[in-house]
Amino acid sequence: MKPILTGVKVLEFGSYIAGPLAAMLLADQGAEVIKVERPTGDPYRKMPGFVVWNRGKRSITLDLKQAEGQEIAQVLAKGSDVVIHNCKPGVPEQLGIGYATLAGLNPRLIYCSVTGFGESGPYRDEPGWDPLVLSRTFTYLSQGGSLERPVYLVFPLASYYGAMMASFSTATALFVREITGRGQKVEVPLLNVMTAVEHQTLFDVEGKARLPWLPQGAMPLYRLHKASDGQWFFLALGNYSFFTKFALLMDKEEWLIDPLFEGAPMAILPPRSYEVEKVMVELIATKTRDEWLALLREADIPCAPVKRVDEYLDDPQIAANEMVVELDDPNVGPVRQMGIPIKFSLTPGTIKGPSPKLGQHTDEVLTEIGLSATAIAELRAKRIV
Repeated sequence: MKPILTGVKVLEFGSYIAGPLAAMLLADQGAEVIKVERPTGDPYRKMPGFVVWNRGKRSITLDLKQAEGQEIAQVLAKGSDVVIHNCKPGVPEQLGIGYATLAGLNPRLIYCSVTGFGESGPYRDEPGWDPLVLSRTFTYLSQGGSLERPVYLVFPLASYYGAMMASFSTATALFVREITGRGQKVEVPLLNVMTAVEHQTLFDVEGKARLPWLPQGAMPLYRLHKASDGQWFFLALGNYSFFTKFALLMDKEEWLIDPLFEGAPMAILPPRSYEVEKVMVELIATKTRDEWLALLREADIPCAPVKRVDEYLDDPQIAANEMVVELDDPNVGPVRQMGIPIKFSLTPGTIKGPSPKLGQHTDEVLTEIGLSATAIAELRAKRIV
């Protein structure tokens, strides 16, 4: 059977990461995505990730600051099932693609708005860049940082989680439309997404705000450890059964009744956790990483090596899951990139092709909505497309 979203038409007014990635995830599942770019193109066109975030789409250029450009966008929206954008609040209205305008033309439209902080509230008009959102959350402290030295994360967590939440929410709204016949607006503030993602790190079991976590993990029995050869691995004594196995494996039966380890593994809290951490660090430093991994796996104790990027991409499980594919991109040549993460048994997704060149499909798309070659040439002369 065809991919599950075959026949769904998506109009994307996205740039950077969150909006384009959300639309790409829908494209992988069969949706037809038209990416509307300003005449100068998406500012991230020269970023390595662009070829992944925009694969399988058609690109048109359109100057939405001009009335004729807005009219074309509205015609496209009228024939679409979904509109996705990640503009600052207020900007879509200025460009003629606000929800009220487009929903008035197409009541069945699913309108997905991805913003940094939301469309109301004191931060509404602030730039919604990924690190600015993360700075206003607990992320730079919870992921190994401290008040004295927060840790910047290269991985754009808010944008990636936001894109996934946006694609999920859009698919949910499409399902609701099948039942009610009505479209709706879907708001995805990145601040909300990160608050949802971080709920476990924000509060302790009593509902009180947590202190920053330790760099290698908050729990000494469930954290990253450095072996004698300088290689790292994660030891996951995630319940009392695994802690017991580990204590017996280390000939440390006394740990099972030692007050120092009371409440193991999860309820060893500061300041006692610092003492246990010292014991564990000294113990792990007695063997190499591979020695530890072999020993622990033999004893059925969860553990995993910390891998370099080359090791990760060549991992046999990644290959088995078909999560690294190679596409021949017309702009940069062969590109290794992510496969399709979600597997449907009946309606599997497919990668339609590489990312488009800027405006590659402008004439094609405008012809489809009834514009003549002469009209398109006039639009080009006016720099509207």
